[in-house]
Amino acid sequence: MNLTGNTILITGGGTGIGRGLAVELHKLGNQVVIAGRRKQALDETTAANPGMKSLQLDIENPDEIRAFAAQAAADFPR
Repeated sequence: MNLTGNTILITGGGTGIGRGLAVELHKLGNQVVIAGRRKQALDETTAANPGMKSLQLDIENPDEIRAFAAQAAADFPR
């Protein structure tokens, strides 16, 4: 796998290991999109990493998962 030039979606990217992975992959020049339930954590992470994007997602709601998938594909077609 190429470690640069990718569009990468990381669920749980607002905190912990997910955030650490998102930050490092972003530093390598990837378009990183983080997802999670807590908007505040997502906003803090993207504010600290200009260019990183976020989408809110609650995996306990099947309808929300489908809407999330459609939005992610539309917003980040690569």
